Amino acid sequence: MRLSRWLTYALLCIVAWGTWGFVAKLGADRIAPGPLQILATAGTLPLALLAFVQLRMRLEKDAKGISYGIANGVLSGVGLLAYYAAVSRGKVSVVGPVTSLFPLLTVALAFVFLRERLNRVQIGGVALSLVAIAIFSQ
Repeated sequence: MRLSRWLTYALLCIVAWGTWGFVAKLGADRIAPGPLQILATAGTLPLALLAFVQLRMRLEKDAKGISYGIANGVLSGVGLLAYYAAVSRGKVSVVGPVTSLFPLLTVALAFVFLRERLNRVQIGGVALSLVAIAIFSQ
C-alpha cells in the first residue's frame, strides 16, 4: 500500500509536532517562555536556510504572499509564547490537546471569510471538538 504524498507529510507533521509538544514541556519546566521562544526560533533557522538555498536564494515577489508569510510567523510566535506559558503552568497532557483544537478557529475563519461550507459530518466534528474543550477544561 502506497500512501499519498499529502498523507505522508501529514503523518510526519503529527510525529514532529507531537514530539515538539513533549520537548516544549521539558523546556518550559526549565526556562521562561521568552527565552524558550528565542531558542525555538534559532532551531528553525537551519531549516529556513536550507529552504532558501533550495530556492536558489530567491524569494517570491508577490507582496501579498510575503505579507501573509510574515503574518504567519508573527502569529506562530505569539501562539508559541502562549503555549510555552500554558505548559509551564499546567499539565502538557491537558494543554497539548486543548491547544491542538486550534483548527476550530481556522474552520470558523474559512467559513466567514472564504465562504467555505461544512457538511454534516464536519459540523459533528466541530461540535465534538467543542465538547472536548469543555471536558479538558475540567
